[in-house]
Amino acid sequence: MATRSEGDEVVCREVYSRIAGFFQSFRQQTIQIELLPLYPVPETHIYTEQTSLGIPKSSLWKAFRHARPLFFSTLSLLNTSTVLPTTSTYLTLLTTSTILLLHDSEHLTAINARKRVLVSLFPPGTPFPVGPSRGQDLPVSPQSEYFFVTSLLTSPLHRHTKSPHLWSHRRWLISTYPSLKHPMPLNPQGPGGAPQSRPGTADSSMLIKSFRRWSRKEVSTVLRAAEAHPKNYYAWTYARWLVSVQNVAFNQEDLVSWCMKHPGDVSGWNFLAWLWMVEARQFQQQSQSQGQVGMQQQQQREEEERRRVFETRYNQLFSVLKYSHNTAPGHESLWGFVRAVVGGGVFDEGYTRAIVDLLKGWDGLEWSVRAVEDVARERMLLRETVRVLEGGRAREDSEMVDMPP
Repeated sequence: MATRSEGDEVVCREVYSRIAGFFQSFRQQTIQIELLPLYPVPETHIYTEQTSLGIPKSSLWKAFRHARPLFFSTLSLLNTSTVLPTTSTYLTLLTTSTILLLHDSEHLTAINARKRVLVSLFPPGTPFPVGPSRGQDLPVSPQSEYFFVTSLLTSPLHRHTKSPHLWSHRRWLISTYPSLKHPMPLNPQGPGGAPQSRPGTADSSMLIKSFRRWSRKEVSTVLRAAEAHPKNYYAWTYARWLVSVQNVAFNQEDLVSWCMKHPGDVSGWNFLAWLWMVEARQFQQQSQSQGQVGMQQQQQREEEERRRVFETRYNQLFSVLKYSHNTAPGHESLWGFVRAVVGGGVFDEGYTRAIVDLLKGWDGLEWSVRAVEDVARERMLLRETVRVLEGGRAREDSEMVDMPP
């Protein structure tokens, strides 16, 4: 008759196998994961529906009890072995680290183990795998790891969506394997290893399209993570990296709309202010370089573009101010954004004066019927903004505070 401890181990191993099997079945897709509350369920039960996975916390704990010792014993064997690791060793390390990361999003040893397996199977700098399997027959690939991290960051997992280690791992993954931005090889090989198409315009067009698709997915990942965990400093820091290093473009209208739907999210407003200030600096650098070259026609085109962008940004700022004034008064994060962009040099003197005059006019008007405390707070923030912008301290006070918890 089996002892109680042996019976527990059988249960833990069973639920571990079920969770690992689900991830292995959908490793080439983004899945939806949810941790369910503690309530009576069958000992090895998990909920699955297509690409959605629900894990009761009691079941996750049982899987963790089995995965943790197996992970460290496999890692120790890998460190001491002098022979080339087998595929089963890599697979065990990957499945156990999956459970560890589900249990603890900051498990740095598990993340580093996954990096180690990836680098061993796909050395950085090697060409994108070609052929029927394109590397997907291995226990892991850069693409499957990319899907796994996306699943953790976009699922309703409160800790995972704001995990600095997971966002850093995603940044490492894209930096180490740039082919993730272009999932299809540009020149797939034909019979005899000869390329099927000649490099040229068609390849450049395919490259641009694949990069745009990847950019849209990255933007969607950031916004979904920011939606799941408000004031998500690490998600928006990753967004800055996308813009500054990977040249990913955010749709300004969509971003302004997102921020107005989340008026208290200081990290979202901070990122939008940063985008506008980067754009203003780029226009300033262009005007300085053109002044040195002396190309009149190009200067005229750039000046027209600059005025068009200024007008667009002014209209967007006006919509933000109207939203605060009429719909959601009293949000300090929103007014911090106004002070940052107006005092940070996004607008020229004429637009700045127009904004200040607009705010002064609103201060003297009757407000719609709302909670007294909201109106009082909104009026206080409005007056503080006018005082800062007129008092010559706009540059000093234009930096929004957005720090990690």
